[in-house]
Amino acid sequence: MASNFPSSLDSFTNPSSTDAMDSVSVPHATQHSDLNDAVEALQAKVGANSSAVTTSHDYKIADHASRLTTLEGAAGPGLVFISRTTVGSAVSSVTVSDAFSSDYDSYRIIISNVDATHYTEMRIQFGAVVTGYYGSRRVDLYTGATSTITRDNNTSSLAIGATATTDNTNLCVDVQNPNLTNRTVVHGTYTAGGYVGWASGLEDSTTQHTAFNLLPGTGTFTGGTIDVYGYAKA
Repeated sequence: MASNFPSSLDSFTNPSSTDAMDSVSVPHATQHSDLNDAVEALQAKVGANSSAVTTSHDYKIADHASRLTTLEGAAGPGLVFISRTTVGSAVSSVTVSDAFSSDYDSYRIIISNVDATHYTEMRIQFGAVVTGYYGSRRVDLYTGATSTITRDNNTSSLAIGATATTDNTNLCVDVQNPNLTNRTVVHGTYTAGGYVGWASGLEDSTTQHTAFNLLPGTGTFTGGTIDVYGYAKA
């Protein structure tokens, strides 16, 4: 009997203590052959060390973006690492693909040590949606000399923070419902040079998103990282 695993589970006939080696109903040689086939199928599914077989568990464990790694990390409630994107040099936008899925309802995006050519807004765009963004952003100087509020009213992207030219820009952004058939809601805080602030808003559609883009209001970004985490419920 050839093994059915991993397409389905095998069904074996166990010999009894009264079955002879040459039993017609439970042939001894067939028992060994069936067991060998099942073990070989199991080994192929698990994979050898450093396996290059993309369907093997060993390959998926080595791939931090894989569903197996994600589910292992999601054994209990808390933040589960999904991906890291490194920002290039003088880029006008950064796309983070496969950020959102049905695995989680809410996500955290941590943007670290990004510099920009201008003091301007850092903006987010979900998937290919380029309309219907609503929100508000406040920025304050450490010295308290300036406080500014800007608003998005049906714009093509949403302001989630600010960027600085010489000091690193850092943001912590929570995103709710990006892969659900509901509005995508964003809340975050940030620092940029001598400025601190908060931002909140939404993308006003029921589109199920898997990716997002970061864009400067003007100019380009250089350096830094974008980490995505999912909020595991259990």
